[in-house]
Amino acid sequence: MTHPDRRWLWLVSGITLAFLVRGSIVLAKLDSLDADPDAYRVIAETLAQTGTFGLMGEGEVANPTAFRPPLYPWLLSFFVDNDGHLASGWVAMLHVCLGVLTIGLTWDIARRWWSDRVAWIAASLVAIDPMLLWQSTLVMTETIATALTAMVWWWWVARLNPNPGAVKLDGDERINSCDLSPSRPIIDAVVFGGLLSLTVLCRPTFLVWAAMLIPALFFVGPSCRIRRVARVGVVGLILVATVGLWTLRNVTQLGHPIWATTHGGYTLLLANNESFYDSLDEPSGSWLPWERTPWDPTEFFAEYEARERGDDEVSDDRVAYEMARSTISNRPAMFAWSCVVRATSLWHPFPARTPDRSMMVILSIGIYQSGMLLFAVLGVGRHWRLWRRPNAWPVFALVITLTAVHSVYWSNPRMRSPVIPMLAVAVACLVVPKKADRTTTT
Repeated sequence: MTHPDRRWLWLVSGITLAFLVRGSIVLAKLDSLDADPDAYRVIAETLAQTGTFGLMGEGEVANPTAFRPPLYPWLLSFFVDNDGHLASGWVAMLHVCLGVLTIGLTWDIARRWWSDRVAWIAASLVAIDPMLLWQSTLVMTETIATALTAMVWWWWVARLNPNPGAVKLDGDERINSCDLSPSRPIIDAVVFGGLLSLTVLCRPTFLVWAAMLIPALFFVGPSCRIRRVARVGVVGLILVATVGLWTLRNVTQLGHPIWATTHGGYTLLLANNESFYDSLDEPSGSWLPWERTPWDPTEFFAEYEARERGDDEVSDDRVAYEMARSTISNRPAMFAWSCVVRATSLWHPFPARTPDRSMMVILSIGIYQSGMLLFAVLGVGRHWRLWRRPNAWPVFALVITLTAVHSVYWSNPRMRSPVIPMLAVAVACLVVPKKADRTTTT
């Protein structure tokens, strides 16, 4: 056990080092933050200038949109200057702070669940993870999504299920415990519901994760049965209210009850189109994982641009959905195989071979991530008695969510970023002796 004073010294040192690592990478790639591949920057600038969550149209009129989920561009809008420009330096600072927050939360989760030694290993792995470092240099949602999932898991471990197994109540004591501290369980549920809602507003995919976590709240923590039911109800109501408010906004602004985004049809079509299916029928070339080449979407983009467009972004999204469903229904066997391909792509440790990536980079990242995935599985297997308990459920639920959703919708390795802190904890627990299963509580 580390002395408390020494622990704080190490913690401050670790936070400082994390800022230096993350900051140096982001500063070195600051120019890459000038790009706006997913239109988050332009939506943020439009929101800051006009008060409308939208895109500038003809005559400098802001057209309301639901093309992207609202949380990330809304957060970016606070950093837009008076000239309506979002400086990359502010985005860099935001991403560095979110990255350091993720590292700190990973450290505290591992410390509470396992030990200081496991905590430092897990935090170090998150700090140097190449996927998270790369995504922090792009104006995309991976950095904030990873921080939010770490916050949800931390609240689950630290507040909803602290010291599990330490409190063992018989039936009478469990009922009497309802009379103690009546406000804290509700406050904890409100915060947890808020955090889950933020994840959904960041990425609609997390609604599936939330649907898997909320029922499990009934089995978490030492509270009595009445409190557990109340906690499930409070979290569920907050989530429904949050999604409902976003849907109501879209009804009033766009005239349609869009609960997620108007981008789902495109991502479904990108994953299920004739060009991509045809590429799966072609010989794959080298079987070596570091030699794999990505699908060339040139033909798809040409067909997509030539499609019959809808009158607005909602109907246009509907057209994309219909095109994807048509491809799926015409080639059901290939759809099934493509689901396997997309799930494999999500968890593939080696980056695809592209002209701008050297073989050294591909091998370095691939070997590192192969080790992470392998050791994470070994860590869970080594301490399965502890990983099958409630504090691990957010991990398994997120793995299932990402795999299920991205086996149908478009998939690539960056989309597994939110689960990386969880994998780091699984890897780090390999250092714990197996006999600790008998004494450690989870």
